[in-house]
Amino acid sequence: MENKINVFATSWYRVMLNIKHLDLVSNARIYKTTNTQPLINRVRQRQLRFIGHALRLPTEEPFRIYALYVPTHGRRRPGRQKTSYLAYIQNLLGDAEGDLSPEAITAMATDRRMWRGRVIGRCATDR
Repeated sequence: MENKINVFATSWYRVMLNIKHLDLVSNARIYKTTNTQPLINRVRQRQLRFIGHALRLPTEEPFRIYALYVPTHGRRRPGRQKTSYLAYIQNLLGDAEGDLSPEAITAMATDRRMWRGRVIGRCATDR
């Protein structure tokens, strides 16, 4: 899905710049010309900014309670996604092993400057 998002964005950059597909211009050159980055980086940044906002809500707010909720019982039905939302956020924050607990993520999000720096740092590089 991430590749499809980037392909869509670069194809429209090509249309805006009037670059034909046969011109063989690399995506890196298109990003440099348009002063942009892959669109998926912007999507990730917005997702992390939103979860940071949600985790700074008052503790009794239902959305904050269930923002990083992981059920302790049951199994996923066949065909369901393999990754939980918590695992997805951990991966976006650079924790592929899942060492960051929901409490640690919440603690990081409460400090807005640190959270913003982490979000910008994680999303600025193309992974």
